[in-house]
Amino acid sequence: MKDNAPMDDYRRCRLTVSDGELELAGPPAALRALGRLLREHAEPFDVAITGGVVSQEATAGPLLVSLQGETALRFSGGREYLDIIGNALDGVAEQAETAEDRTVHQHQHIEYFPGDDYRSPDSAPLIIVADWPDAQKRIAH
Repeated sequence: MKDNAPMDDYRRCRLTVSDGELELAGPPAALRALGRLLREHAEPFDVAITGGVVSQEATAGPLLVSLQGETALRFSGGREYLDIIGNALDGVAEQAETAEDRTVHQHQHIEYFPGDDYRSPDSAPLIIVADWPDAQKRIAH
């Protein structure tokens, strides 16, 4: 796992809300930086990203993903359940960095299914999407 990105790379993550669908996307380094930030905070906190805010609060119970207002993505739940998000951010980043097939963006769905003890049935579906690592280089040139 690559872990040499500056901590403020998380600001390059972006939140998109469209027709009730939540998408958290960004370059692999930004996804990893956001994952680290989420793991380091036990107390409630908010962090600004492109297009909104990500907030997290350690509480009791399974992971609850919700949208507050129009641009605030909120994660709450027990610490072991909050780690689902950090692990997904790291996993999607790794997949994007190592993928040979560039026809489909690497992504992961975080959503409740009946019988799931890790996510709350009240959770909003979330898709975490990684940009291709070299996409920024192509844009810059």
